[in-house]
Amino acid sequence: MSENDLSVLVEKIDTVYVTKIQGILDGTTAQKCVLSLKGPLKHGAIILDLEELSMVTTSGIKALEELNEMSFLQKNKIILINLPGPIRSAFAMAGIKNLFPIAPNEEMAFKLASKGLR
Repeated sequence: MSENDLSVLVEKIDTVYVTKIQGILDGTTAQKCVLSLKGPLKHGAIILDLEELSMVTTSGIKALEELNEMSFLQKNKIILINLPGPIRSAFAMAGIKNLFPIAPNEEMAFKLASKGLR
């Protein structure tokens, strides 16, 4: 994987899709991210592990906003875990830090994912 790539790894556990995003979420990778999560989002909640997300740009933020809208329409949650400091800062600057629930760990994310609809 080159430094400008994005890797989206999806693993289904029961009815929850645990997804790890690695790399850079920007204008060249945003659509890949959305397309990778569109299918799983139709079938269940997504736990989005951002530990290895190294950078997010405005285009990446827009992709996350698009995913949030999809999750609302599908009535399935997207829960974030393992946000690196720079990503938290980018979310805060973009005004989206409260767009998704953020769990302190995967166990709590599973509990949030299993609690009813949005």
